[in-house]
Amino acid sequence: MSLFQRPLSTVFRAAAATPTIRASSLIITAAANTSPSSLSTTHRSKHSATQVKRLFKNNPARLRLLKKKNLPASAPRIPDQVYPPVYKTAFLSNGWSALPPPEVQLPDYPFKVTRTGRKPFGAVGFLPVYRDIRIHGTKHTTIIRNVAGDIPAFISELRAVLDLSLGKKGILTSASTGKHGGGEAGRGVNTANPIRIRTGGAIEVNGDRATEVRKWLTGLGF
Repeated sequence: MSLFQRPLSTVFRAAAATPTIRASSLIITAAANTSPSSLSTTHRSKHSATQVKRLFKNNPARLRLLKKKNLPASAPRIPDQVYPPVYKTAFLSNGWSALPPPEVQLPDYPFKVTRTGRKPFGAVGFLPVYRDIRIHGTKHTTIIRNVAGDIPAFISELRAVLDLSLGKKGILTSASTGKHGGGEAGRGVNTANPIRIRTGGAIEVNGDRATEVRKWLTGLGF
């Protein structure tokens, strides 16, 4: 007799006797032709790692409570600055600064930032640091060009100077992919992911940090 030909009372009794397996219950796995004593039991968590972070670690109520009790929240890891400034100069209104004199001893940096060229009469060019404004003036970023050498070392020093976190997805590049398959680097930087390496090698930082970057590069002697 099939299930649809049984009386309703029999169907209800059969459904009540069938055990229900929930997501937070035990998961018992066993291979074929194994004894009951060899069954392995696995405890499955109710929440995923992403849900735990969203519900508990970064919960707004928890952050407000930590702020009220003057307790520090989980601070992002900022690298230490390895190369301190060795030169200080003044800036013109257009952002130009002079190179350090020959008597200033510059360390052997693993990276290099080349100034702009093709200036008349062999004049010293500008630092290749630019402001970028998009989305009707609501999106401000800083772009650094002409960076050569050890790019990870340069980004580490940049993060130390600007107090930037690594970001949820790390340093974005043109090879970074998002959840929909598109390039995360093409979507631009934001507060959660403040640094990206663009396709041409330029480094983009979230926010208008051009003045800070110019002072830092000038202090290094570039």
